[in-house]
Amino acid sequence: MPTTLLMQLAGPMQSWGFRSRFDNRDTGLEPTRSGVIGLLCAALGRGRDTDLREFESLRMGVRVDAAGRIAVDYHTAQPVWRGSTATTVSNRYYLADARFLVALQSDEVAWLQDIEAALRNPMWSLFLGRKSFVPSLPLHLETSGLREGEVERVLKTEAWRWLSEIECDAVGISPHLRLVLETDKPRDGVATNDAPRDFARRRYGSRYLRTDFCQPPTARHPLAEEPRFKYKRNEVSR
Repeated sequence: MPTTLLMQLAGPMQSWGFRSRFDNRDTGLEPTRSGVIGLLCAALGRGRDTDLREFESLRMGVRVDAAGRIAVDYHTAQPVWRGSTATTVSNRYYLADARFLVALQSDEVAWLQDIEAALRNPMWSLFLGRKSFVPSLPLHLETSGLREGEVERVLKTEAWRWLSEIECDAVGISPHLRLVLETDKPRDGVATNDAPRDFARRRYGSRYLRTDFCQPPTARHPLAEEPRFKYKRNEVSR
C-alpha cells in the first residue's frame, strides 16, 4: 500500500507563479509542483543544480483549506547604469490568508520520512513562493504527517483544522473543500507546465490536473484553543 505525507502551507502571503514573465508576476490559486519541490529542496539542502529525478516519483495533491484572496503589489524599478531614467512598473500578484494541505505519495516510506525530518529541521530557510513570504505555521503537522493510502483518499479523510471562530463560522460545520489532483489520463484533466526537470536551466515538464471536492471531518486546531489563563476586567494584582 502506498504511503502519503501531509504538509501544510499557511501564511499571510503566498505566491505560486507558473507563467510569470518579466514585469508581470502571477500566482496560481494553489501551490504548484515546482514550488513544492523547491520547498523540499530547501529543506533538504539541495541546490538549484541538484538532480530532480528522485522527486519525479512523488505523486502530489492539494486540498484548499482556505482559499484566501488575490491581491497585488505595485513595484517600480530603475536600471543601475548611469544616465538611464527608464522606470519599469511591475505588478506582483499573491494570495492573502490562504491555507493548503499538500499530500505527497510514494511507495518508499523511508524517502517520505527523510522529507518530513527535513521539514522539521530544514537546512535552509523556507518560504511560500517568494523570499519575503514566510510561513505562519510549521510546514510539518503537529504529529507525524505520514498516512497509509493514496493521495485522494488521504486528503478526503484528513480532518479540516480551523484556526479561529470566524473561519469556522464562515465555512460551516461541514466545509466543502476543493481538491487539485494529478491524473494520468489527459482527457480527465488540464495540462500545466510546472513539473520541474532542471531548476538551474529553468526546464519544466507537463502534468495533468483534475478538480474534485470533499467534505472532510472537522477538528479544532491547537492555535484555536482557549488560553490556559483568563483574566477578568478589574482583577488587577497590586
